[in-house]
Amino acid sequence: MCQDKPFCVFSETGPLKQVMLHRPGNELNRLTISNMSDLLFDDLIWLEQAQREHDEFAGLLRREGCEVLYFNECLAKVLEDKEVRESLIKSVFMLECLDRHLSEGLAEVFMDLPSIDLASHLISGYSKKEASSLFKSSLSLISKVENGGDFVIHPIPNLYFQRDPAMTVGCGIVIGQMTYEVRRREPLYWKYITNHHPRFKGMEIIFGDAPDEVWPHKVEGGDLLVLSDHAMAIGVSQRTAPTTAQRIGKKLALNTPIRKIFAFEIPRERYCMHLDTVFTMLDKDAFSIFPTVTKVLKVWEMDYDDNGTLLSIKQAHQWKEAIANELGFDKIRVIEMKGKDQAETDREQWHDGCNTLAVAPGKVVTYNRNLMSNKLLRDNGIEVLELNGPELGRGRGGPRCMTMPLNRDPVK
Repeated sequence: MCQDKPFCVFSETGPLKQVMLHRPGNELNRLTISNMSDLLFDDLIWLEQAQREHDEFAGLLRREGCEVLYFNECLAKVLEDKEVRESLIKSVFMLECLDRHLSEGLAEVFMDLPSIDLASHLISGYSKKEASSLFKSSLSLISKVENGGDFVIHPIPNLYFQRDPAMTVGCGIVIGQMTYEVRRREPLYWKYITNHHPRFKGMEIIFGDAPDEVWPHKVEGGDLLVLSDHAMAIGVSQRTAPTTAQRIGKKLALNTPIRKIFAFEIPRERYCMHLDTVFTMLDKDAFSIFPTVTKVLKVWEMDYDDNGTLLSIKQAHQWKEAIANELGFDKIRVIEMKGKDQAETDREQWHDGCNTLAVAPGKVVTYNRNLMSNKLLRDNGIEVLELNGPELGRGRGGPRCMTMPLNRDPVK
């Protein structure tokens, strides 16, 4: 189906063959008590330990036969082209609303930096103090005022959650449109990688590259689950708008064999910011779910024709049966991640007990701290590969959040 394409994903559980990760870097050292909330963190991160945990994660994936690509290396590769570098720098300055004097001064420096160093700086950011040491200008108000923040280029510490700014669906890619301003450079970098990196040649952007497919048409990859080569689940959530879910359905129908969208309406709250924090696919017929969300969950079925025309929207009151039917099973297994009491249930969900990453059908990666959740999975026949990740988890994301699958083998 994707023989002539560089990457292909038509399931959540097919053997994982290639993935994009971002190894945490100096951007995490930019977190402070005063700015961590603005940067979407609930705690400060010990960088060196987070890196050790992330290296363990990458090693686990490699042992499972998966090739690991690193985001900063891919970004550095596209920055080797002078015209691409100049264009990306201008786009970054535009998003940061830098004045002409500051932009011209920084651009002169950035154009001469080694590509890997520039990629690092575009991720970890520049403080006003660092920028002022690069060149002297007395004509930039941004660099002088105190109420404009500490940075001229902001760090993007959420980047190690690679699931959100881009998502492979079929043989193309959906570019995220991030809810919060602090993450809006992430999809910009992904767009440049997709359009200019040699490994991505021929990779089509399904959604996110047109002028009318940008914010506020928000969507983040944690809300997208590829159920099969003809069906998807999309979370309508704090981070993904209903209009965007409907438009993505249209674009998928035009560019892939997918014709059915299950829109999962979940609470617009931080504890379930994305669909994959409360619902993930474990096997070709099995799912995990946070039981609390089932009390308020609504699922809507959307059907499209080959021309991308929406034919119907209806509420799937019996959504488990509807998904089973779509996947060709009499029924699906839905494992409720329920503890001995509500406190244990809530605690493990907060620590990403539901945020599993399938590396093959019935074989998932989880954090080892989720003792109850991991036992439930094993009791239900799921093979669990445990990852030690106490520092990584402080950013409020699990193994699925940290990965952007590029290639999966078909489910057999």
